[in-house]
Amino acid sequence: MAKETSPAPAPRPAEKVRNVALVGHSGAGKTTLAEALLVATGALVRAGRVEDGTSCLDTEDVELRQRRSVSLGVATVEHAGHRITLLDTPGAPDFVGELRAGLRAADAALFVVSAVNGVDAATVQLWEECAAVGMPRAVVISQLDKPRADVADAVRACQTLLGDGVFPVHLPDRGPDGAVRGVVSLLDPTAAAGLDDAGEADQRRSELIEGIIGESEDEALMERYLAGDELVQADLIADLETAVARGHFHPVLLAAPLTGVGVPELLELVVAGFPSPLEHGCPPVTRPDGSSAPALSCDGDGPLVAEVVRRRPTPTSAGSRSCGSSPARCGPTSPSTSPGTAWPTGVTPTTTWTSGSAP
Repeated sequence: MAKETSPAPAPRPAEKVRNVALVGHSGAGKTTLAEALLVATGALVRAGRVEDGTSCLDTEDVELRQRRSVSLGVATVEHAGHRITLLDTPGAPDFVGELRAGLRAADAALFVVSAVNGVDAATVQLWEECAAVGMPRAVVISQLDKPRADVADAVRACQTLLGDGVFPVHLPDRGPDGAVRGVVSLLDPTAAAGLDDAGEADQRRSELIEGIIGESEDEALMERYLAGDELVQADLIADLETAVARGHFHPVLLAAPLTGVGVPELLELVVAGFPSPLEHGCPPVTRPDGSSAPALSCDGDGPLVAEVVRRRPTPTSAGSRSCGSSPARCGPTSPSTSPGTAWPTGVTPTTTWTSGSAP
């Protein structure tokens, strides 16, 4: 009997593409967060769990046995007219090659930090390496709903260890029982009214606004702020997103993936704040003889130039699910998919590649 098929996704213009690497220490919750993003965008009906061996991103036998990622996982979702490719990297130092491959294909890095365990030395080192090449970065404090989670301490650790430009944009909204039921935006001037510690919220809001103004190109914004005028929230958000895309400003968001708290806000940041392949640009290339080649351009209609950074067959293990796809590093199309191509249900291409247009 023939397998049920579904059409491959149509190409997207490069400005509508986001390639994001999820990085961080092993156990910080990267794969769980990726699963939550898949569910929030409708790519999955129900999130899998790493501890149950049902994650669509951890499909190799060794990953199912060890209950952790050992290879680069790739999944593509659609949100607000944009195609977002998530590159779920392993956090253990034994698999640093997979991490490097994910960063090679990404235009931005999302650092996932556990609210329980905080920031470790390997995360700090990776942050500094990304900073050295100007890669845009943001931080997500995950596992808010875990026992011993300390959001305030995790945020302080991020600001102390990761350096300048790191500012929280959310505070947790807790119910009467202390459980996290949502997040509150510090850009909302009325947000502090409903929190227990309104003083801390006001202080955090002032620090955030000053950080945004420091990166803004609108000199009148600083004048209005110093004069005590109320700033328009939309203006602050626009300046924040611009600063994030340039790699100068690093927002700290909050998320509890298992309950979906903070996931919609994270998706909005990825679409509005992270750069497209057009903004990040293509890597330098050389000819086979080692001589320099003309710079690549991000033209989806030009000849294909591809760099394969990860390739593996789709797993067929019983109970496994596939959600992989191919990120376009410098172009909106894929070498393994085209309009009208049909793939059997449950089978998707998992080649991670980069492309550009050769002059």
